[in-house]
Amino acid sequence: MILNWDNSLSVGDDNIDNQHKELFYRLNKLLEAMKEGKGKSEVINTLDFLEVYVIKHFNYEEEIQKKNKYPKFNVQHKQHGEFKNELKELRRVFETTGISSLFVINTQQKMVKWCKDHIMNSDMELGEYLTKKLKKAF
Repeated sequence: MILNWDNSLSVGDDNIDNQHKELFYRLNKLLEAMKEGKGKSEVINTLDFLEVYVIKHFNYEEEIQKKNKYPKFNVQHKQHGEFKNELKELRRVFETTGISSLFVINTQQKMVKWCKDHIMNSDMELGEYLTKKLKKAF
């Protein structure tokens, strides 16, 4: 399943949107590698990317939420923490068992689920909130 970015997924903040686009690109790269039977080599690149990405992205996103007094900040913060824990667990599994086809599939499924559950729901709500707040300011 290829993840397609379009403007309907925009939260209205260029930095967040560009970071989400990069995430989609990386996950699609993993999905393509899996189709070609090269998922094992790409999954570690994806995991390495995600471990850096979540720190930068979540910190920025939460900074925007605090600045704008987003009422669902605590929900988002909790979700971000859960995702970080999932990444830690994936890294632990990789370091103890190595790369298997099951590990690659599990990683891919978790990342796609994150995109669907968080970006396409929670972050879209954030975008709607920011848009309404911006309209009120003018």
